[in-house]
Amino acid sequence: MPTKVEPWTPPSGRNAQLQAAGQWWDVVRVPRFIGEQALELLGDDVGAVIENPFDGVLCWLIAPRAAAAWDMSALPSIQVWGATAYIEVPAIGSRRGPGVRWRVPPRHTRHLTDPTALLAALKIATSAALGPREGATR
Repeated sequence: MPTKVEPWTPPSGRNAQLQAAGQWWDVVRVPRFIGEQALELLGDDVGAVIENPFDGVLCWLIAPRAAAAWDMSALPSIQVWGATAYIEVPAIGSRRGPGVRWRVPPRHTRHLTDPTALLAALKIATSAALGPREGATR
């Protein structure tokens, strides 16, 4: 008899948990100075976003392997973490405080950001922050 896979929910309680990427979501780690503009560009189309003030990053949750075909050369400061990575996921109510927290909390109906919309926003935000990258030579 197959095991039923439950939909993902963030940890309950007060503490963050280390959770594996690649099963329910992959993580797109973005430096805060780029991520802030990407948040503005996405507006209401954003899913859940984790803020890690220690690392100075915002982390979007996207469908597993959704970024596999992304050309990362235009996004030099951005990382995609999948099945071999673990990320600290804040408890559902963690929205303030000194530790890892939800910048945009998961909604009952959605915690993933559309990867196409996120990629477009990240390209614009990266270009604005770092200058044009495509075809650049040193």
